[in-house]
Amino acid sequence: MTLRLSPALDATALRTAFQARQRLHIPGVLDSDSAEALVAAMEAFDGWKVSVSAGGEFFELPLRGRIAAEPGKQGWIDGARVDGSEPRMQYIFDTRRLDMEPQDAPRDAVSEVLAFLNGPDFLALVRGVTGDDRIDFADAQATRYRPGHVLTGHDDAAEGKNRLYAYVLNLTRDWRADWGGVLAFEGEGGHIEDGFAPAFNALNIFAVPMRHAVTQVASFAPRDRLSITGWLRSL
Repeated sequence: MTLRLSPALDATALRTAFQARQRLHIPGVLDSDSAEALVAAMEAFDGWKVSVSAGGEFFELPLRGRIAAEPGKQGWIDGARVDGSEPRMQYIFDTRRLDMEPQDAPRDAVSEVLAFLNGPDFLALVRGVTGDDRIDFADAQATRYRPGHVLTGHDDAAEGKNRLYAYVLNLTRDWRADWGGVLAFEGEGGHIEDGFAPAFNALNIFAVPMRHAVTQVASFAPRDRLSITGWLRSL
């Protein structure tokens, strides 16, 4: 299908809001048909991989449903734990790397996301919101955070990657902040200065570097935190 932005977006007004803190939550970013198609594809997809960099463990394993596809590897996933004393970024979440999908893989709405993000309409929107014409392209992965999944504090700076802004296209319905999974921004003294809870069909965008984390999804969260994430970059 063809993914489309909402016709109601006003990039000029959004730019004014973005300039205040170099970050912004934009609700209703896609038209309703596009948002519905994306969330349906995310919920139906059965080719996720769990990605782990935590507690000294580093691996990515294919899943069948919610368990390891390879016999004997589920113990790796069950044993993965974040080391709370480690200052470097750690994470546990499920991923679908859109730039690495085989050409002959079955197509769905999520398959169209990378082309959509690099199309003229979306790039014009993010250049308009940020006021930054250096944005040349976007990379992307689909992510699924289940109970226990987390991304610890970091600022997204990576030498040679030319990351200008990070973004999160939220595709989670009816989320509550006490379920975790909040995009939390760290301020002075280690306090949370700001935070965006997952919200259906909303785009979060913020400048790089900016220290942030995704808080751990609670054990009692009744659904998954679904999103498309990545960076807006220059060549």
